[in-house]
Amino acid sequence: MDSSNKKKLLICRETDIICTGGVVFIGDGAVGKTHTALNLASYKKGSFYATDCTNLSKSVNLEFDYFILYSNIEKYKVTISSQLYILPGQKGRAEAGQGLAFEDAVDMYFNVRSINDIMALILTYSLADIRTFQNLEYWLDRAIDHELISDYTNVILLGTHLDHVISLDITDNMISDGEVFVKQRIDEKLGIEMSTDRISSVKISNLNRTGIDELQDSVSKAFFRAFEIEKFTQQANLE
Repeated sequence: MDSSNKKKLLICRETDIICTGGVVFIGDGAVGKTHTALNLASYKKGSFYATDCTNLSKSVNLEFDYFILYSNIEKYKVTISSQLYILPGQKGRAEAGQGLAFEDAVDMYFNVRSINDIMALILTYSLADIRTFQNLEYWLDRAIDHELISDYTNVILLGTHLDHVISLDITDNMISDGEVFVKQRIDEKLGIEMSTDRISSVKISNLNRTGIDELQDSVSKAFFRAFEIEKFTQQANLE
């Protein structure tokens, strides 16, 4: 990460570390991006949106929320404050009066975002619909073309609808192959050799909370890696 950006997004005090950055959800429509963001933002507040995602409005705009996570390392209390952005899953551009499709929303994102640096890109698909998993290639390419990935961004492959146990289409081997593909594609198109620990996979259910803690942990680790927090604390202990 550029040192000038670190100064803007990272505050280090005697026993406190505060960092901030963006988390972007991208993927097909109706895979649960908005539902997941709502639960990610509300889970530690004691709220949980245990409703079928079909009852939530489809994203036809650039949506955003925020969440705060707390962690501890050595003597430091670490506060992670993140903005969550949910991009529509409708490809291309929308007709006038039809809200925003992906290309419209990503243009708006660059104009309205207060945080330019994306620490976690969450490629979202439904475990019960193989087409949404196959379409991650399209969404990854769009993220690359729109410069949503930098040399410190972490990528999370997020499978939703884990509660659809009878109709799960995506196997663990397919997900592992997907992680390898993401790494190779980013290297090929951006020249960024992403370490394997910066690409992870999580399966969740937005109906019964399964995997939400794991997702929060993955997002937290993305910030730790991006800001090299463990390295910072080790150096501080040597001084």
